[in-house]
Amino acid sequence: MRPAARRWLIVVALFTVTYGISTPLAAYGVFLPVFAEVFGWSRGAISTALSVNLLLGGVAGFAIGALADRHGPRVMLVATLALAGTAFAFVSMVDALWQLYLFVGVLGGVGMSSFYLLGTTTVTRWFGARRGLALALVLVGFNLGYISAGPLAAWLIEKLGWRGAYALLGGGCGLITMVAALTVRLPRADETDAPVVARQEASHAGPGVTLADALADPRQWSLNVAWLLLGGLALMVSVHIVPFAHDQGIGLAGASLALTAYGVGAVSGRIASGVVSDRLGTFAAIRAGYVLQLVALLLLLLLSSRAALFSSLVMLGMGLAAADTMLAKAVPEVFGMQALGSILGVLNLGWRLGAALGPAAAGFLYDVTGSYTVPFGAAPFVVVASWGLFALGSSRRPRDRRW
Repeated sequence: MRPAARRWLIVVALFTVTYGISTPLAAYGVFLPVFAEVFGWSRGAISTALSVNLLLGGVAGFAIGALADRHGPRVMLVATLALAGTAFAFVSMVDALWQLYLFVGVLGGVGMSSFYLLGTTTVTRWFGARRGLALALVLVGFNLGYISAGPLAAWLIEKLGWRGAYALLGGGCGLITMVAALTVRLPRADETDAPVVARQEASHAGPGVTLADALADPRQWSLNVAWLLLGGLALMVSVHIVPFAHDQGIGLAGASLALTAYGVGAVSGRIASGVVSDRLGTFAAIRAGYVLQLVALLLLLLLSSRAALFSSLVMLGMGLAAADTMLAKAVPEVFGMQALGSILGVLNLGWRLGAALGPAAAGFLYDVTGSYTVPFGAAPFVVVASWGLFALGSSRRPRDRRW
């Protein structure tokens, strides 16, 4: 097979992994009221399983990234995807809250720890010239999973009941993603556009740094906190935007379309940022992403019409997805390829920590104040802080001394 064709088949396989394994997790919100009604568990207790999933997956990803740097992505992808599929299938048998924490939180968290991390690092090693587009096409599977999982889960629950629905979602998605993962590997010397990759590394990070070097570099911690803030903002919006819209006087049915608008924007933002970054550069694309976020959040706060709400959410989804994609693309340009999996594992832990804390903090502030004014009012300042930290983290380090 020609190297160019093989590179794009890797993208197809990793898109399948990302889309497939995101689906049973994205459908969790549809099952949440079912669990509350059937078992009488509080929604806060049910939501905690998702927080455990995010945090434990981030910790596990640190080790998985290091192992993938040494042994390649295939073994770790297949093993973790098998675990995730099995764990979500077993949710169909839960009768106690601790079982939900075990399957969704612990086993599901470890199982889902690899798809984003190994998807981005593997594509980065295969591509140089069109790396931005390739990354975007892989990561857009995550957003498409969130768009389609809700209607699919609702239909399956109606046809099979909630237990049969989760068994089919977990087992089916686990099997499909495992098959796709079996085709994933690192490129041989004649399969990657190596001259382009070499030029990129020489112009930014030199020969590449070790994990220890990155941990001692203030730029890594700046990027880590920048990503943490974006993770908190993205999950806060996805969890609380429907009740936020409902509080603005929009009916529940109309407010539920807010997530669709946000998802459509995220899909568009991923692909557009990939194309723009390949033509104008990573940092031009990420600046555009941050600007879109700021404008969208200001519109969200200042305007109250339904049309303004949906327009601002499309724009916000575009900006957040663009910034997230470009952060993943910027890491090898700053630190090189030598310990890419390990370094991205540390950064991924930061994103997941923010994703776990953001929705909880917004919910707590709503409980205290009775409105979303504080969390959504603080969101533009979060974007500015993340943008400033990214600028610090992506600065070029002088060759003759540490930054």
